[in-house]
Amino acid sequence: MNYFYQPDITKGQLFLEGEEFTHCTRVLRNAIGSRIGILDGIGGMYEVELTNISGKKCEFSILSESKKPSKDFYHHIALSPTKNIDRTEWFVEKACEMGVDEISFLLTKNSERNKLRIDRLEKKAISALKQSKSGYITKVNELVKFKNFLENLDRSFARHIAYVEEGLPYYGKILTPATRVLTLIGPEGDFDPSEVEMALSKGFEKISLGSNTLRTETAGLVACQFVNAANHY
Repeated sequence: MNYFYQPDITKGQLFLEGEEFTHCTRVLRNAIGSRIGILDGIGGMYEVELTNISGKKCEFSILSESKKPSKDFYHHIALSPTKNIDRTEWFVEKACEMGVDEISFLLTKNSERNKLRIDRLEKKAISALKQSKSGYITKVNELVKFKNFLENLDRSFARHIAYVEEGLPYYGKILTPATRVLTLIGPEGDFDPSEVEMALSKGFEKISLGSNTLRTETAGLVACQFVNAANHY
């Protein structure tokens, strides 16, 4: 069954429009009477039947619904966007498929990109939701300066910053299950030492993602997998 995204289904919006409508009716050629799946991004999964198709939207009725349980952990990953935007978009798509809950983008001293189109990245998150059927859409945040990000942190998170340095604890061995985790990933060339000191002053712990030198987007996915593994997810 093909799935589509309608975040306002619980508010009574029993229709698809825009790109979801186009994909449903013109690309996949669903017609009146076709049964499709709907995801609301907050755990709701619905089987619906198309009841009307107009030039701009298709209406449906709900046949059945279920709720996917939420996880007992939360992973927020913040990283510097790559110079090649395709690599950043690839990271967002794959991290969302892996179940990361929130992604932020950091403007650091060594950042190679200072602009992002969040709307494109949000579309990647929607696509990943439909692919993975995780039930919960990943929150994608705007690019912010590193200092500003540190000044507006949620105190409930365990805080870790990936850094290239000898003798750091291995991330896969220190994570605690069922916790809220924030992982910082630096740009190509890593964080500036002054930024690391700033993070340490805000309660972050330096961690290692392994002995190999990883690209930014690879490091991000490795961190995602470590957190998932710690929670057997």
